[in-house]
Amino acid sequence: MKALIKNAFSDYLHVEVLAVILAAIMVAAVTSYIAADSVYKASIIGGSVTPILGAPGHLSGQVQEKPPEYYASKYLAMKEKIANLFGALVWSNSGLLSSVYVVAVMIALFPMMYRTRSSFVPLLFRERASPARTALTGLGASFVLFLLLAFSALFPLEIVSLKWLSGISQRSLILLASILISLLLTATLAVYSTYILWGRLDLSIVFTLLLTFLLSGKLGFEWRTVWTYLGISAGLFVFMLYSLHRRLMNV
Repeated sequence: MKALIKNAFSDYLHVEVLAVILAAIMVAAVTSYIAADSVYKASIIGGSVTPILGAPGHLSGQVQEKPPEYYASKYLAMKEKIANLFGALVWSNSGLLSSVYVVAVMIALFPMMYRTRSSFVPLLFRERASPARTALTGLGASFVLFLLLAFSALFPLEIVSLKWLSGISQRSLILLASILISLLLTATLAVYSTYILWGRLDLSIVFTLLLTFLLSGKLGFEWRTVWTYLGISAGLFVFMLYSLHRRLMNV
C-alpha cells in the first residue's frame, strides 16, 4: 500500500497540480453559472412579483391589517417554492453538468491513474498483494481528488443557500447536493475502473460520457436519481473487482 501511494503521488509535477486546480475550477465555474441562472429564473417564476403582473398591492388604505406571522409564513412559503424550482432548474441542465464533471474527473485523475496502471504488475510483486487490493488502494487515493471536486460543486450551492434561500427547510437543496455528489461519484468510479481495466483513455471517456448522458436524460429531480447513481456506482465497483480477480490482471 505504501509503495502504491508513493508511486501514485511521487514527483507530482506543477503541471499535474495545475490540472487538478483546473478541474476544480471547471466544476465550480459551470455549477456557479447554472446556479446563478437557475436562482434568478426561480425567483421570477416562484416569487410574488412578476414583470408581467407587477407587484400586488391595495387600492385603498383602509384594508384590514394581518398579523406579522401571516406575512412571515407567506414569505417562507415563497422561498420554499423558489428553492424547489431552483433545484429542478439546476438539474434541467444535467447534460451539461454530466459532460463537464466527466471531463473534470478525467483531468484530475489521469496523472495518478496513468502511474497506477503503468506500474500495476510490478506493484503486485513488491507489495505481495492481490490485483483487487492494489486497485482498491489506488481508488482510495483517487477519492482524495474526488473530495476536492465535490467541494467545488457544493460551494456554489452553499452560497445560494446562505445568500438567497436561508431560513427554509432546505430539503430540495439537500436533494440537489446529493444528486450532484452521486453523479460525481459515478463519474469517478466509471473513469477509474474503465481506465484501470482497459488502459485506454479514449474508451474510458466515451464509456463514461455515454453512461452519464443516458442516465441524466432519463432521471428527474427526485431521490430515485440518487439511488440510481449509487446503484450504478456499486455495480461498477463490483464489476471492477470481479474482472481484476477473474480475467484481466490476475498475474
